[in-house]
Amino acid sequence: MSTIAFLDANILAKPFTRTLLWVGSRHSDFAVTWSQRAETEANRHLRPGATPVGQLRERYGMTLGPTGADPERFGSTEEPDRQILADALACRSAFLVTEDVDDFGLVDLASCGICAVHPDLFLAHRLSPDGYRAALEALSAGMSRPARRPADVHTQAGRVHPLLVDAMRRVYPEVTPAPASHDHPHEMFRGTSCVRCGRTLRSPGSVLCGVGPVCASIPPDR
Repeated sequence: MSTIAFLDANILAKPFTRTLLWVGSRHSDFAVTWSQRAETEANRHLRPGATPVGQLRERYGMTLGPTGADPERFGSTEEPDRQILADALACRSAFLVTEDVDDFGLVDLASCGICAVHPDLFLAHRLSPDGYRAALEALSAGMSRPARRPADVHTQAGRVHPLLVDAMRRVYPEVTPAPASHDHPHEMFRGTSCVRCGRTLRSPGSVLCGVGPVCASIPPDR
């Protein structure tokens, strides 16, 4: 069974990142899911005229995960995100992919055995080169004319996902990615399991970065 990554609303509301995860997961060692709560919140933050997430979900043949019970038990998590954590637990997720890692309490995450991880960090360690190529092809095909090559999309990906683009540098060795357009949040991981292999993190340094020493020594585009 593949590792399950639960997608927060702020991931579902961003077409570029969403496509990397949706399409890339089909060629990688993880599966993605989300709940009705996450989808409803994502739809509220879509740009005017954007296709609702539910319509896209049906087009991709994906299904919603279950709704979790008793969200108020997660007292160290921000109130609006308690249901999201409960849903991630109900989906048996190992990772909760979110841009707001620090909204989820350490104690609550530990009680569920779930790690909250920023999408760039997650993708850099879990997306396969084949998954990356497939996602860039889907993104380039969906962009307005004139059509852009996957390599051009790779260049622009550096603005929002610099860790991923660096991990995939050997996929498009002739391309110089665009520089990051903004800084990452101070905290990109909360949990006790390696983002890459899922093993328990032992050292304080590994817990801070989300990757164990063995996995950190492996070339990203394995």
